[in-house]
Amino acid sequence: MVRVLTVALIFAALAACNSESYTEIEQARASLFPGFESYTSVKEVKSKLPAEAEIKVVEETSLAKDSSKPPYRIYAISVSPYTHLKKPGKLALTFYNDRLLQTAFYPEKLDDYVQALRRAGMGLTFGQELVNGNTVTWIGTDFDNEHYVGWADKRLREQQRRWLANYQ
Repeated sequence: MVRVLTVALIFAALAACNSESYTEIEQARASLFPGFESYTSVKEVKSKLPAEAEIKVVEETSLAKDSSKPPYRIYAISVSPYTHLKKPGKLALTFYNDRLLQTAFYPEKLDDYVQALRRAGMGLTFGQELVNGNTVTWIGTDFDNEHYVGWADKRLREQQRRWLANYQ
């Protein structure tokens, strides 16, 4: 009986060690867009946005209603007008469990913006991701066929993928 109890306790301890926190805030943050870092809360990010900009909620999802599953909340906003490198557009910010996961800048003229990024030292090309530390940058096209430049924290992106693979 003692042996069975010991084995059960060992398995319970191992399971607890392997459980992943889907809400933890990492100390080492990744730069996701000038002025914005990964793991920043919605409240912190909103306090940095221009007062004159229009902020729209574009997605608000919560999949983990079952208490046996870890939380899964996506909250995404768009901010417009927004200017970066003197190029007009809109900024999209996506949060995963109240942690900034990804930013995307939708320039009015993609080619002009990509040239401005290159002049600033970022050589992006279509179909290729740049990885710098925990920051991943790419040029993408969304479901509405709109082009954007995206920045994401690769740790949060992988964590979100693991959640979806394990709990959806």
